Amino acid sequence: MTNNRKKDRPIPIKSWLILIVVFIIVQLLFIAIDGTGFEPNINDSGNIASRVLDSRLFTEWFTPYDFPFFNMATAIFAIAILGKTGTDIFSSIFHRR
Repeated sequence: MTNNRKKDRPIPIKSWLILIVVFIIVQLLFIAIDGTGFEPNINDSGNIASRVLDSRLFTEWFTPYDFPFFNMATAIFAIAILGKTGTDIFSSIFHRR
């Protein structure tokens, strides 16, 4: 009986492991690149991306890195992780038995 239950409702360990490994690799790359000459060259021509990157959110409040693009990418990744957490929790709570 327990064997059938495992097949009906798989544990999302593999997807979580992949997500965490990718997050760690990206963070290690950001740490290695931050403050060096290898930072990406963002075109500051007044587009919406430059206004978002220059906002106080990524220059004063959330600043784990010196380069605002890395701060924004980390924030977006964290929001994606929280979204996946929410969907996994809701799917496990409201799963049909």
